[in-house]
Amino acid sequence: MRSRILCVLLGLAMGWTIVGTTACVSYAPRVEKPTKRQPRTVDTPGRWIGLLKDGSTCPTVPGWGAQTLLELATAHARDGLRNDEYGPSPALALANLKGQERITALFHKHGLDRFCVYTSQGQGLPFRKPGRLSKAEPDKLGVTPSAPTDLDSLGEQIWPSLADRFLHQVGSVQLPPRQNPTVRLVIVDTQRTGEGLPAKSPAPVSWHGYGMAHLADAIVCHHDTSCPVHIATRLALRYEGYDSDPNSPDDSGSDAGGHQGRVGDLAVAILAELDLWSHLDPKPKLILNLSVGWDGEYQNLDSATMAVYDALAAARDAGALVITAAGNRSGGEDSHWPLLPAAWELHPPSSIGGKVAYAVGGVDWQGLPLSNARPSGMPQRVAYADHAVVDTSNDPSNGDPTRVYTGSSVSAVVASSIAAVAWHLQLSSTPADVMAKLTGTAETLPDTAATFYDASLSQPPNLTRLSLCQTVFDICGPNLGQCPNVTTTCQLQDHLPADLSWIQPHISSLATFSSVNPNSNPNCDPKTDTYVGFGASVTNGCPMETLPDMGSPSLVQTQPPETPCPTCSIVPDHVLPPPPDGSTGDSLGDGQNEPKTYSLAAAIDPDWLALASQNTIESAVLVIECSPGSPSKERLDLTPEFSTLLSAPSSTVKRIRFGTVGTRATLDGCTASMDFSLLVTDGNGTSHRSVQSPVYLDP
Repeated sequence: MRSRILCVLLGLAMGWTIVGTTACVSYAPRVEKPTKRQPRTVDTPGRWIGLLKDGSTCPTVPGWGAQTLLELATAHARDGLRNDEYGPSPALALANLKGQERITALFHKHGLDRFCVYTSQGQGLPFRKPGRLSKAEPDKLGVTPSAPTDLDSLGEQIWPSLADRFLHQVGSVQLPPRQNPTVRLVIVDTQRTGEGLPAKSPAPVSWHGYGMAHLADAIVCHHDTSCPVHIATRLALRYEGYDSDPNSPDDSGSDAGGHQGRVGDLAVAILAELDLWSHLDPKPKLILNLSVGWDGEYQNLDSATMAVYDALAAARDAGALVITAAGNRSGGEDSHWPLLPAAWELHPPSSIGGKVAYAVGGVDWQGLPLSNARPSGMPQRVAYADHAVVDTSNDPSNGDPTRVYTGSSVSAVVASSIAAVAWHLQLSSTPADVMAKLTGTAETLPDTAATFYDASLSQPPNLTRLSLCQTVFDICGPNLGQCPNVTTTCQLQDHLPADLSWIQPHISSLATFSSVNPNSNPNCDPKTDTYVGFGASVTNGCPMETLPDMGSPSLVQTQPPETPCPTCSIVPDHVLPPPPDGSTGDSLGDGQNEPKTYSLAAAIDPDWLALASQNTIESAVLVIECSPGSPSKERLDLTPEFSTLLSAPSSTVKRIRFGTVGTRATLDGCTASMDFSLLVTDGNGTSHRSVQSPVYLDP
């Protein structure tokens, strides 16, 4: 049976402004819904969102506080102006009364003044829907693993090389300074609300939003406070933990941010930014970067989700550009749909109006979809997003890196940065013009975006890798002659990977593997070749296929979430010295006439080590997938090797030599990941889960 959203009441204009008009338009590709995965939701019983039948005043509910969604957004609109922790930033003039009138009219047009938000006051009274509300449901909360605060010991070794590689692949631009910014790029994420590039202190609970802002700055502004692209942050994920007791008073979370977020909070963040932006004079172009998302595959279109869609529709009509992360697979749960709000680019819940957002997926330096790419979630637009890290210190002699991120969070930020530059250079453009320019100057890749589109599409488009440099050259001319004082750092023809072969330790013991019958575990992918070493468990050889996700992908989370081995890297052995015992071992091929042999450099994130008593890693499997060529995967069970890392000091780096991979002479054209199965202990007991760490592959 085809998957569709339940029919919902819609207005003649988008936003459910007139009760009585119905629509049954699915926001995701029409594919068969899998039967093995059950819906998992995390309601927030202390907070409900309802929809008024008429009027704009929320009816009271005993024991519950009531606010309209717009009142809540207005309360958060100017939070960033009260923060002085970010250092100097351009002054914001708030005198645009016409802009305020226009955005207020747009909010009304899209029915955003008809949402009511109810929060428990802790009096033990249940929420009872008043008759004036057409519907009301609890808000939804997404849960993600703890966000680490420091690089692991392997990351301390390799981050400078990865940082060079990130800017080498993406490019960067230097724009002439301006007193008043022309483009406002807002990272809606885990970072506290503020104007300008976020400072590192005070330390947030999650560094995700902080990292995304600094990635954008490295591409466009280089710590320049007079940059014409003004970077700001808007908090959407506000929770480190959440009290699920409906009798407890609800709160708005922490202004310092967290790694959990409610769907309703995302709507509030979008509306708050639109409210602030409407007052700016002069008014810059606005880009909202949403490197967050949630899975609506098994959910009806509830009030919180409706609020986000209506907020995005208002942003579109106001002239803002919204760029979203297409989403990642972080564990074993299957999915056939992209994340929201990315899925709304092609499959909105209303056929009225244009796109509310543009989705971007991630690729590696070879142009291959990342190993954690979400099934059915690769849109046409992609950008480099593999092990991204930048120096935040502006001091080459004393670097201070962000975390290392692989996933569509990064690709969304790269796309937003390119869009900001293009818009600055052509201020008369519309958001659609900007995205058409980015797509028109992109590099066409062999893979297609077939799964992101409706299955009936006979000729799905190829993936197109966005290029900052090609976009700038197209606008400014090949010598930048049409854009005075604009400079670029570009390597358009060079796609070589970073050289990580010097990672210490150089030589580790050789891991010996034997092949097992892939049919020994009927739950495994039948195209998978499995190899196990001494002490490995064949039964745990395919956690990605058999276990649910560590996080809650059905709800709001950052893209990517945190992982146990964020800096795991595969490096060739051919440039290394021979083993100290003088043996030839598996032959360190010369990389030309003999098959290359490889090692996995690995370290466990210190925060995962600290949580080992709650989140026990039971198995660790290296999965290598190569294309084009053989569609099969090579799966090496490295559980014994990772078991020693779990018991070792947090500063330990292990280099696991595994020789050649099947019959392949090289890993060119391959991607890899470390797939972990976990025993997770929480307030609901223990459960078997999985989590995936993309591996940086240097063939």
